[in-house]
Amino acid sequence: MPVSHTQLTAVVRAVAVVTPLALGLGAWGTDRMSWGAACSFGAYLVLAAFPSLGEHPRCTVMLWGCLYLSAAAAAGAAAAREPLALVAGAILLAGLQGMFETAGGPLRMIAAMAALSFLLAGVNLASGVPWWEYAAAFAVGTLWQTAVTAATGPATGPAARQAVRLRRRGLPFAGLLAVIGAVGTATAWFIPLSHSVWLTTSALRVAKPQPEEFRLRVRARLQGTISGGVLAAVLLTPVLPNPLLVAGVAVAVFAMQLVGPSRYGWWTLCLTVVSLFFGMQHGTRDWELAATRIGLTIGGAALAVLAYVVFASVVVEGWLRARGERSSARPSRSARP
Repeated sequence: MPVSHTQLTAVVRAVAVVTPLALGLGAWGTDRMSWGAACSFGAYLVLAAFPSLGEHPRCTVMLWGCLYLSAAAAAGAAAAREPLALVAGAILLAGLQGMFETAGGPLRMIAAMAALSFLLAGVNLASGVPWWEYAAAFAVGTLWQTAVTAATGPATGPAARQAVRLRRRGLPFAGLLAVIGAVGTATAWFIPLSHSVWLTTSALRVAKPQPEEFRLRVRARLQGTISGGVLAAVLLTPVLPNPLLVAGVAVAVFAMQLVGPSRYGWWTLCLTVVSLFFGMQHGTRDWELAATRIGLTIGGAALAVLAYVVFASVVVEGWLRARGERSSARPSRSARP
């Protein structure tokens, strides 16, 4: 069976993601948070932010996205041991995610990945890598994957200036995500698990402005995470050597691209495998990390549902009601002399 252009593009981009990781494992043994791993993680987030195997955004937009991602990762790494700074950063980046989500456009996924890169930077520093070194490697990975993406597909879409158009109608949802970011990050700080921030990232990833889409996303996220966690626990067994693990991640990234984010359950299954690999520390590979991922995803979904119910019913309705009253009090143009 001949290989299609779409499949070939997915192969090239998946190999690009794992290449720094493979080089890092070869040079530094099993240290997952080496330069190679941090570089691959940055590349992976760029791929997740621009998942289309056809056209991609303009290069200027993608470069702005790299800057956004890298700045968030550097800030998260620098604030990794400061709880107040982490909560403040989570509020800011989660709120921006909500604004970009409501506005749409090519930077919508970049904003979501930036919040994730900020929160996970502290986990990735567990091996003792200096924050500036991790940030530099992460930035190199984003630029590397951007170059590969630009070389494997035509550019389209608005210019960078038109891509950033935030509107006031996004404020309620931005406030919802800011609340989730604050509560989730503060709660995660007191959870005695190395990857407790998965609670916050899971909540932020399932939240959507539309209630129906939000419910479907929660269900798909739970199904995909549980299935992916079981698969990853089998795949990441200590029996497998590093080359097979890297190949397994490449296959998961390849499959994730072919599935696409529109089939969110399958997409989540693939990204769970990748996320668990990047979440490993000091060569640890067992069921505990997979169970932690599943449990924190369930907790994150519950946090998102609770925040959605409370915040939407109290704050958002009041905000909309106030806007409606101001609109009704303002004279219409037809009534003006």
